[in-house]
Amino acid sequence: MLDDIAEGLGKAIFKGVSRFVFDILIEIFFFYTGEIFLYIVTLGHKKPRWDYYENESPSKWVIFTEISTWIGIAFWLLVAWFINSVFFN
Repeated sequence: MLDDIAEGLGKAIFKGVSRFVFDILIEIFFFYTGEIFLYIVTLGHKKPRWDYYENESPSKWVIFTEISTWIGIAFWLLVAWFINSVFFN
């Protein structure tokens, strides 16, 4: 019985840690994609924030980071849609 509890707990901890690492890596990828996209769209007027907005207040950090992340997600969805419409239709 204790073996089953320990095994379940070990699997749950491993699953949680691996999910956390995966989420962080994906969010970092989308954040930097969003920052680069904003740099290109604004023709260089908005410089990419490579420091991940660490010098901003907590509320600005959350807002600006989320905006860049969602722009990165939208960019990759647009790229996937474009590839699908060009190559598979």
